Amino acid sequence: MNLRTLWATAQHWYATHSVRDRRIVLALAGALGVSLVYVGIVDPIVAYRQRVAQEIGEGQEQLERSARFIGALDTLRAEREELRQRLTQAKTRLLPGGSGTLGAAALQERANALATEKGIAIQSAQVMREEPADPFRKVAVRLTLMGELRQFTDFVAGFEYGPHQLTIPFVEVNRRGAVPGAKGPRTLSATVEVSGYLLAEAKPKAPEAEPAEGEGEPAGGAGEGEAAAGGAEASPGEPTPGELPGRDAGQGEPPPGPPLAAPGAT
Repeated sequence: MNLRTLWATAQHWYATHSVRDRRIVLALAGALGVSLVYVGIVDPIVAYRQRVAQEIGEGQEQLERSARFIGALDTLRAEREELRQRLTQAKTRLLPGGSGTLGAAALQERANALATEKGIAIQSAQVMREEPADPFRKVAVRLTLMGELRQFTDFVAGFEYGPHQLTIPFVEVNRRGAVPGAKGPRTLSATVEVSGYLLAEAKPKAPEAEPAEGEGEPAGGAGEGEAAAGGAEASPGEPTPGELPGRDAGQGEPPPGPPLAAPGAT
């Protein structure tokens, strides 16, 4: 359909109405045009500007956080170095060695050195069972001591304020079985448990055991071989190597035939 024809038809339809109706039609057409302009042009532009403003605000917040992080970078590095130093220092206070046996030996060596220094007699030493405390392992030694009260307190203080981080979870002091000293205060009998920690070693994975040669094969192979051997023995009709066909195994050589007659004999 031609546009001129459509426009002429619309003008004719518009001219047939009264002035009041024409004004109503114009108002409706203007409102429709404004709505189309708002929906098609204004609203997308407003939404775009709002989205851009939101992205700009988020970018500014991210920049501010990055600036604060960069400003605190030196402080964070200093804290990391401090934590590393504290970790290294804490590791030096652990028991030496990577096994419970070496840790218990270090505890006993420390106890013997303190006992010699403080004048305490160690009557017995018992290595206690290890206890896991990830990522550490707890090693303890229970000692039976004999000595005076002042010597005993110095001995315990030497454990607590020594080079290693040690604890004393159990102490029992009594006068039973103690021998009175010739001079000075009476000696005491004490049972002290000293414990320390060491780093737990990572256990290597055990290699998978390879099956031995011949294992895992079906047992039917041997049975089949035996059956084949039995079948070979159970078929007497088949000739064996060294035997001729048609001759028994136990039969000897055939008897000689009759002598041939001399030529010309009757």
